[in-house]
Amino acid sequence: MKIKYLCALLLAALIYSCDDSTTGIGTDLIPGGDKIPANTDSYEFTTKSLLADSVYARTSTAYLGRYTDEQFGEFTADFIAQFTCMDNFKFEEELTKVIGVNISLQYGSFFGDSLNAMRLQVDTLDKVIPEKELSTFYTSVDPKDYYNEKGKPIAVKAYSAVGPSTSKDETTTTSSGVKQRTIIQTIKLPNSLGNHIFNKYKENKEYFKTPESFIKNVLKGVYIRCTHGDGTILYIDGLSLNLNFEALIESSSGKRDSLVYKSYFFGATKEVIQANHFSNGNRLEELAQDPDHTYLKSPAGIFTEATFPIAEIYNEHKRDTLNGVNVSFTRYNEKESKYKMGIPQYVLMVRKKDMFSFFEENKIIDNKTSFLSSYSSSNNTYTFTNIAPLITYCIEERKKGITAAGGDPEKEEDGKEWDAKNPDWNRVVIIPVKAVSNSNNEIVEISNSLGMESAMLKGGTNPENKLKMQIFYTTF
Repeated sequence: MKIKYLCALLLAALIYSCDDSTTGIGTDLIPGGDKIPANTDSYEFTTKSLLADSVYARTSTAYLGRYTDEQFGEFTADFIAQFTCMDNFKFEEELTKVIGVNISLQYGSFFGDSLNAMRLQVDTLDKVIPEKELSTFYTSVDPKDYYNEKGKPIAVKAYSAVGPSTSKDETTTTSSGVKQRTIIQTIKLPNSLGNHIFNKYKENKEYFKTPESFIKNVLKGVYIRCTHGDGTILYIDGLSLNLNFEALIESSSGKRDSLVYKSYFFGATKEVIQANHFSNGNRLEELAQDPDHTYLKSPAGIFTEATFPIAEIYNEHKRDTLNGVNVSFTRYNEKESKYKMGIPQYVLMVRKKDMFSFFEENKIIDNKTSFLSSYSSSNNTYTFTNIAPLITYCIEERKKGITAAGGDPEKEEDGKEWDAKNPDWNRVVIIPVKAVSNSNNEIVEISNSLGMESAMLKGGTNPENKLKMQIFYTTF
């Protein structure tokens, strides 16, 4: 049950030095110094796995392939993408005919077997991808909405992550000494697509004036998916449509009789849409029911949900000042496998009610309703050192909500009635994320992790597996 004891001045000083953001429980009283003894309590809380069949992923990286994991089952990744032309794009007048068309997939990393035999397919889209719809950027986007499933693909290619199917595989070193690998997978397309694009240009050059006009009138985009093979996921960070022409230019004789070759590139840039579609097998549903553990799995797999005993904390400490709240999630070491998934290096704690809007609105942690923790390899945990502001925020929200509903926050029955109507008010979700820092080591961007990562955590719905949070408070 609860453990309550009085700490020495040294412990109080240690707590305050870790985080000086103290906050009230029932009052707004803030201690004026660090010489007041601190008390501690511990509270149990429950966790469970939460299926995440889709995540918001507005990214310039495309994911392609299929991989079946022993623990998490089958995962597939495919994508739809648009190409853009530069403003006021122009083909040169000397062009005579199309001699080659291809799509270039550029990547520096992948997950799985480098030589595994895979096959991909390319289809053209017959509908414009809606730019303003948020659903477009969720990984549950359905490519069938934008292409003719019964139509003939424009390309099919057998490939592996590295090897004979690639046109380039080299490692370069930057000026700062960082080694970068570049692998290019070239997909040959029919010349008829190049003729279509060139004929559209001759028909109306206004079609090439802006990226929007090009997409609407010339090429709506492509859908690229894996149709065969299992064992590799490509992380594609560069995508372009390439057209090669013959051209006649003026020779030294003054006649247009000199044959040369011209190339034009249409890139899949941040200015146009690239949307990933992820799919998981039924194995995740089984894992989500595991009563003895919870899981983290990305991309778009499983999160961990925690229900905090906030009402209990308030009832027992409404006259105290909350100085800190610490909570940790411990990871189990998993069995070795040939292609072991990475461990999530950052996890986000966010209120369940905000788990979608946080990413849609491109938010940064505020250390009030959202917090960030990095993985500690020394103790195998994700630790949140002070979520006291979250506890206080939720308490105040609950009190205001009960009052607005005509109830009394101090009456247990009114509290229970409000809780029943607002079941997520005291719940948070732990989500694997990618965190980007600036030169000052300040977090400037947080997005859903889309890499192949996983962790099995202590907890679960089994009452014997409850976790504990520790609170630090002062009484006056």
